[in-house]
This record gives sequence, structure tokens and C-alpha cells, in this order.
Amino acid sequence: MYSFRKPYGALSRQAISLALGLTLLLWAAVAAAAAPAITADAAILVDAATGEVLYEKNADKREYPASLTKMMTCILALEQGHPDRIVRVSSNAANVESTYLKPGDRMRFGDLLAQMMLASDNGAATAIGESLAQGDIKKFAQRMNEEAKSLGMERTHFVNANGMPDKNHYTTARDFSKLACYAMKNEQFRRLVGTKQRNIYYITPSGHKEFLENTNKLLHSYPGCTGIKTGWTRAAQGCLAVAAQREGRELIAIVLHSQDGSTRFTEGAALLDYGFSKK
Repeated sequence: MYSFRKPYGALSRQAISLALGLTLLLWAAVAAAAAPAITADAAILVDAATGEVLYEKNADKREYPASLTKMMTCILALEQGHPDRIVRVSSNAANVESTYLKPGDRMRFGDLLAQMMLASDNGAATAIGESLAQGDIKKFAQRMNEEAKSLGMERTHFVNANGMPDKNHYTTARDFSKLACYAMKNEQFRRLVGTKQRNIYYITPSGHKEFLENTNKLLHSYPGCTGIKTGWTRAAQGCLAVAAQREGRELIAIVLHSQDGSTRFTEGAALLDYGFSKK
């Protein structure tokens, strides 16, 4: 009896140890793959190549996009404008809130685009829209809405080129993930939104330049970050579209109506970490 029970007991202990080890490994894997606790009103994480949704929270809830709007302005400008085109800044563009521009300033289209996307200059966005639509920002907004429709952005409506608050200017996290995936396929767009800092030069006033730093802090702190755009207004609170690439795989996160300017970055990074942890 003794010789029979000893190996049986030892085998049981081995089985228990193995089961415990497997349980701990499983628990660790589940913990590592757990979705982050996102406090922003709405968010989504997608695979840039396929559009596959890896995470979503209120992804179809209507939100203000703030300066994420400039992603649409930028891609239309790249597709319809020319970098060496000269733009004269109107009084309307120069009087928009949060701009470096003054009436009568003249700039190359390419520099104006950089000022819009890196420094999130609202006047630059208005000047670009006016330049592409014969001075009529409402006509440019119509083009934005036509482009949105073609991209399947079914819950989006634009009324301006810069994202200043308006009850009729809205989107969803899902819709902006579609725009981001499309825009990041454009090499000029990618280079622009991935630029950390650069000088831009004015034609008038002669010799004037501005040193711009990208408002997207994750370009400096998140490994593999490739862009895209920040946004902030009192109505929209913190907004972020961010992309990152690892081992040939690119993910895009959209965060809308974050509680403050910092949380949009921490939660954008957390979403990317979560996505890259999923094989």
C-alpha cells in the first residue's frame, strides 16, 4: 500500500504545481492584454492597414473634433493645392482666435500647411480653406463634407476649416479613425504630421520666420509614433489622433473629449500599448 500511495501523492503534487503554474501564466496573459480604463468620452483604436477595430468606447457618440478638423483641411489641401502656391492672408483669417497671422501676410502654401498642422494655427487653416475655395469658407466646408461622405464618415459634418466650436460641426471617434487611416496613406501628409519641429518662412513680411514645435507630445515620447494631430477647445476639451508603428504594423488611436490636455496623451499611449500587446 505504501509503495503504491507514494508515487500517487507525488504525482498529485506535480499536477497541482503544473495547474497552478498554468493558472498564473493565464492570469498574467489576461492582465497584460486587459483593455485600458479610458476616461475620455469617446475613443477608438484601429489597425491602420485594415481598419480593424481593436478597442472602442462610445465610438459613434457625437463629439466636437476641435483641431482634429485640420486633418481634413490638410488632406484636401495636399490633394488640391500646390506647395509653392502663394497665399495672401485675409482679414477674416487673421482675426480668427489663436493665430500667428496678420492681414496681408503672404506665405507659400507648404509653409502655411506646416503652421496649421504643427502649431495648430486656426488662421492658417482658414487661409488655406479660403485659398482653395475662392475666399468662401462655406464652399470649402462643402468640399470637406463631400470628402467625409466619400470616406464613409456618416456621422460627421463640418462648417469650418479649423474646428472652432459650432453646434453643426461634429464627428465621432469612428468617423475620424476612417479619415486618419485614409490620410496616413498620403506620404506628404505622413511627413508633415510626423515632423517634430521646423522653421517656416514668410514672404511678407520679408525675412520673417517662425520656429514651430509639433503640439503632439507623443512624437517626442512614444516609441514609433508617426503622427497625427491634437485638438483642444473648451467645448471639445482634449482631443487626439495618434499613430504609431512597430514591426511593420501601424495602429491609430482617436481620443475625444478627454478631461484635460494631458490625459489625451496618456490615454492615447495606453490604447497604443494595448493594441501592440495583442498579437
